[in-house]
Amino acid sequence: MTSISAVSAGNYQSPLQRLQQELQSEVSAGTVASSDQPALSTALSDINTALQQSRSSDQSSGTRPSKDDMKSKIDDLISNEVSNGTLTSDQADELKNVFESAFGNGPGGAGGPGGAGGPPPGPPPEDSPSDSSSTDSTSSTSTESTTAEILQQFLQALQQSQSSASSYGASGSSSTSSDISALLIDFKS
Repeated sequence: MTSISAVSAGNYQSPLQRLQQELQSEVSAGTVASSDQPALSTALSDINTALQQSRSSDQSSGTRPSKDDMKSKIDDLISNEVSNGTLTSDQADELKNVFESAFGNGPGGAGGPGGAGGPPPGPPPEDSPSDSSSTDSTSSTSTESTTAEILQQFLQALQQSQSSASSYGASGSSSTSSDISALLIDFKS
């Protein structure tokens, strides 16, 4: 069991580590100038600190920001880095691209749904040509009626098992469960 935990823990990267790795790969690819790397790295550390503080307050209040809220918050923090003189506006644009590259597929980035190392993507959206609409409504009605039939059979079996069972009351006397059957929900109404 320890080896599984060690392997899983070895693959985890914090958001800052993922961003630093993405920045390094973009510098290596020539997308980001190596002379910009120190300023971008400093800005990433500042933004990470601010986001950790924000996360602490979000957790204490029980809130969780949406993806759009988080993007807006990061954009504001990048703008603050420009205002503070840590970044130029061109470097801010580069940093936004680093964020997009690292987390473009959601929180997992490359490890997000459908990304490398992430869970497989969900089923593709259904095509909706005009002739398939009648087929779709028939199949969903069929599924709903099957579910309803199964639920009804389950309730009937439950009622039968309850009516044949006996229980003991608070006084210790035996009673049949016909009193209990009133607690079951009438499925048809």
